[in-house]
Amino acid sequence: MKVIVNGRFLLHRITGVERYAREILLELDKIIYPGEIELAIPPEVSSIPDYKNIKITAVGKLKDKLWEHISFPFYVRKNGAISLNFCNTAPLSDPGIVCIHDMKIKAHPEYFNKKFLLWYNLLFYNAAKRAKKIITVSEFSKNEIAKYYNMNVDRIVVVPNAWQHYERVGYDENTLEKYQLEKERYFFALGSMEPNKNFQWIAETAKNMPSQLFVIAGSINEKVFADGLGFEVPSNVKLIGYVSDEEAKTLMRDCKVFLFPSIYEGFGIPPLEAVSAGCKSVAVSNTEVMHEIFGNTVFYLDIETPINKLDHDYIENKQILRKYSWIGSAEQIYNLIKELKK
Repeated sequence: MKVIVNGRFLLHRITGVERYAREILLELDKIIYPGEIELAIPPEVSSIPDYKNIKITAVGKLKDKLWEHISFPFYVRKNGAISLNFCNTAPLSDPGIVCIHDMKIKAHPEYFNKKFLLWYNLLFYNAAKRAKKIITVSEFSKNEIAKYYNMNVDRIVVVPNAWQHYERVGYDENTLEKYQLEKERYFFALGSMEPNKNFQWIAETAKNMPSQLFVIAGSINEKVFADGLGFEVPSNVKLIGYVSDEEAKTLMRDCKVFLFPSIYEGFGIPPLEAVSAGCKSVAVSNTEVMHEIFGNTVFYLDIETPINKLDHDYIENKQILRKYSWIGSAEQIYNLIKELKK
């Protein structure tokens, strides 16, 4: 049985789910036989990856969601194949293997607009009931999916995120000057400006620490999230918008503390990136999934109330990098594919 990957993710700016797809495919390409896996892409994809063993095929004339639910599954059936969908969404008619990264739509439906909720509830319910296998990124997410969809956990496989993509990213030594910052004189947070990222906690904490500077990088998708930014930004919080990977890596390395106060995550890549970038102090929310991923290598934040002091002592954190790798996750996916072929 051939495996054909849903390439619709190539239409989107790279966030965590797109990073997952790109990095695992990059590593799969190194370990598979030629033609074992095919990447089907919509006709409007302009930036096409360069693979040695993964075949890339532009499929059909439809675009975006219509492509995903009509052209792509038709092509998969025509080839007697199984689809592999890395980024939450999969064809309704034949979901194949689906990676569902988290259960935000169930745990925090208030974050999303009604149209988005209806659509993703349908997609996730369909995948939970009909997919040949569900992949997710942590034991926490595995248990959440099983809980919300009354699934047997044996149908769900944990294949975690990793950080090695940051080894390909350099530093931009003009970054601090560009954003008028001084080394180790600011707290830094990075992420899409989604409600679950809890940047409001940073704003409220900043009010309690008026002599300190807080920098937040990221942008918000107002088509998806219900209430825009949703909080007042004090004068000692600097919103710098979308930054390049090189700028982000530099801001992580040079900050006083990297902050990740997220209320709800399936995994949480940015703190791993921060550690790999050379950040001396990382602080994350005191939640179940953060303890699962990071253990005793980070500080934990009480995100229930704003605070007036932030620890920035050094914790030996490099050992966490040995726990996760894209090649290890790609090997897990490859083994799963081989099992399904039997």
